[in-house]
Amino acid sequence: MDTTGPNRLLHLLEADYRSEGFQIGWAEPTPEDPFRSLIVLFDDIGDEAREIQLELCFLPNMEDAEAAGICILQAFVTIAEGVSSDYYEQLLLLAAKLNTVLPLGAFGLFADTGVVYFKHNSLLLLGNEDVSNVKAIDTQNGLILHLHQLYMEALLRVSAGDETAEQALENLLL
Repeated sequence: MDTTGPNRLLHLLEADYRSEGFQIGWAEPTPEDPFRSLIVLFDDIGDEAREIQLELCFLPNMEDAEAAGICILQAFVTIAEGVSSDYYEQLLLLAAKLNTVLPLGAFGLFADTGVVYFKHNSLLLLGNEDVSNVKAIDTQNGLILHLHQLYMEALLRVSAGDETAEQALENLLL
């Protein structure tokens, strides 16, 4: 287990979340998914009190950036999987509208797999104190959870064909 370089930040974050009682896991890299990710389970998100898995990883193959004291952290949440292509147009319309008001990150759709997701990349300076970087990551994660609290249910309704993008947006404004 690599606890050097930027990965030490994930281990510090793991310890903090574990001490707060969150369920934590790790996803090891594979040829299809080359990221070693810290996975944090959050529950009680959205109107339906759903669980989400927040995956945190540092982008691979960034040795030159790391040598310059920079790393890029990716936060990723899978919202829905196997969505029918019948709903792609409405999902993309909703995501485009929502993304214009998000303070960070973006909702999206992998058309080849039908996965609806949220993704945010952030730049961290390795020269900062570890505690400062961990605090920044945790604060960012709080905002990511808030965005899911606000918008996840609308994305799920559109991905199931229960609403159009227009209906979801109208319901969000109520």
